[in-house]
Amino acid sequence: MRAYDSLHVFPEIPRALQLLQDNNNNNNNKEEGNVTIEAYIFSNGTDEMIGNSIKTSPELGPSASVFRSLVTVDGLRCYKPDPRTYDHLVEQAGVKDRKEDVWVVSANPFDVAGARAFGLKAAFIDRAGKGWIDRIDDTRAPSVVARGVDEAIKSILDY
Repeated sequence: MRAYDSLHVFPEIPRALQLLQDNNNNNNNKEEGNVTIEAYIFSNGTDEMIGNSIKTSPELGPSASVFRSLVTVDGLRCYKPDPRTYDHLVEQAGVKDRKEDVWVVSANPFDVAGARAFGLKAAFIDRAGKGWIDRIDDTRAPSVVARGVDEAIKSILDY
């Protein structure tokens, strides 16, 4: 676990974190017309495992304040893409009545398809540049396909 806790992030993540920080700063300054991103870390891991990884990550630790909260599904005893996990996310974020405004950003096709099936928007991170290759059900295709998390955040802000 120590090795896992010291993993480095993908190259675009510092830029993505900066975009989130800039979004937070702009909205704290009450600039009109800004889209507000309330970022959460949403994981199948345990609170302890993910919390430790964030704290000990050289890149994530110093930027942890850009995330509103950590939402894990461990206590549910079911895992993404089970619909109960996405219900838990919108409940924890306090947006059950606005779930259509919630985005899940993931490089896992199962997570994107699960989020879309639940009625959320989803950005698929396609670092390999192969496009959306999970063709099980096109109604569960991502709202956005991006090469990195930074590009996904820009697309969400422009959506």
